[in-house]
Amino acid sequence: MNTHIFGQKVFWTVLATVTLSAITTNAAETRYKDRLFEVSKEVDVTYAEKVPKLSSLHDIAKLTFSFGDSIFFYTSESEVTLSSMKMDIYTPKGDTEKKRAAVIVAHGGAMIKGSKNDFSQLSITYCDSLAARGFVTASMGYRTGVSLRGEGNSLSIDSADFGRSVYRGVQDINAAVRYMRKNADKYGIDTNRIYLIGNSSGAILSIENIYTNNESEFPSYINYGDAPDLGPLNLYGEQGVGFHANGGVFLWGATHDPSIIGSSEVPVLLIHGTEDKTVPFKVGHPLDGAARMLKRMAPEEYAPLVEAIDFVVETPTLYGSYVIDSILKAKNIEHETFFANTSTHEVYDELEYEKTVQTKVFDFLFKLASSNSTTSIGKHTIASRASGIQMQKGNLSFIVTRGNNLKYTVMDLRGRPAMSGRVSANESVNLSSLSNGVYVLHVQGERAIRIGISK
Repeated sequence: MNTHIFGQKVFWTVLATVTLSAITTNAAETRYKDRLFEVSKEVDVTYAEKVPKLSSLHDIAKLTFSFGDSIFFYTSESEVTLSSMKMDIYTPKGDTEKKRAAVIVAHGGAMIKGSKNDFSQLSITYCDSLAARGFVTASMGYRTGVSLRGEGNSLSIDSADFGRSVYRGVQDINAAVRYMRKNADKYGIDTNRIYLIGNSSGAILSIENIYTNNESEFPSYINYGDAPDLGPLNLYGEQGVGFHANGGVFLWGATHDPSIIGSSEVPVLLIHGTEDKTVPFKVGHPLDGAARMLKRMAPEEYAPLVEAIDFVVETPTLYGSYVIDSILKAKNIEHETFFANTSTHEVYDELEYEKTVQTKVFDFLFKLASSNSTTSIGKHTIASRASGIQMQKGNLSFIVTRGNNLKYTVMDLRGRPAMSGRVSANESVNLSSLSNGVYVLHVQGERAIRIGISK
């Protein structure tokens, strides 16, 4: 035999073996951290059947449908339609691992709007990005909607009805976790590594999933008068498996009762803006200024009609990330926090924080998924410099106090550009051409801010 040829064969065989080993080792080391896979998506997977959804839409809700920003108000809770609850499941293509970590993403929307197809709140982005890293992910829909009381120009939302809406949402997120756990073999999921990412109202539902055990831990006032019985906490969906997730990322969330935390040692990441009034950072009533915001969201042609409505929104007291963090620290329970000073709701709307928030979410989930124990601990609070953007009367114009030839963009809440240009220090930019509504103002080098236009 030709020894030279034999030597070449041995060399290439050894090289291939070493290379394959290196690739395999690298994949094992970087799973859950780096993008390794293309992603497959299974749409409209039913995770619970015959779930009663409110069905008597209020005329105000129908009006919102006409201008493309659907808000689900109902006239009562006595009329329901039995429906299937859906989620979209994302899996890494070509992955042969049979025991993978899973993440369920719950969108926000104040319990009156939002969907599993949400782009603006990054639900789809998180699902796709995490699945590419080797997770099994799901963007879940849950029951939204709250009763709108009153007649004519006098309308109100009662705090008990908000409480009932949250309870329905917790029933749904519990069912979603049980579905993933029950179908672990089908999707290649490790039943001990199922995590949640919740945004705003989705974060509230996620917190309740982690810490509540049964319906007795919810306020008794939600079962008022002749309101239909909401049933046990785990009434719908798969049965026979646990409903608690094994970890959670709470993006600007809160709980109805901090005592439910008890002795739970489930690892969590809390992210919140310290000036958040929509979901309070400390203690308060959520949706501060909701009535004004809803009116501002109406198109200009509906403004006179909407302005004539006396709209009162009452919400339950909530305890935000600051309180949850304080309790976890007092109990010496490992967790992580990221509190953005001077920031308000939905920190990822702010260019200064968008990448930071996503990185912290990915890093936290990587540590959970790649370890058998809770390895993450610490508090990371960042301080923001004072904003260089100064809004003028009625938010109809703005100036910047520093910089030269800075690019600015005004985006609506659906992420569509409404206005753009450049501005230098002490120059005034006129926004009066914008229609009534709520916008996000981005100025190069400054923290983005939300503004309401009402003329």
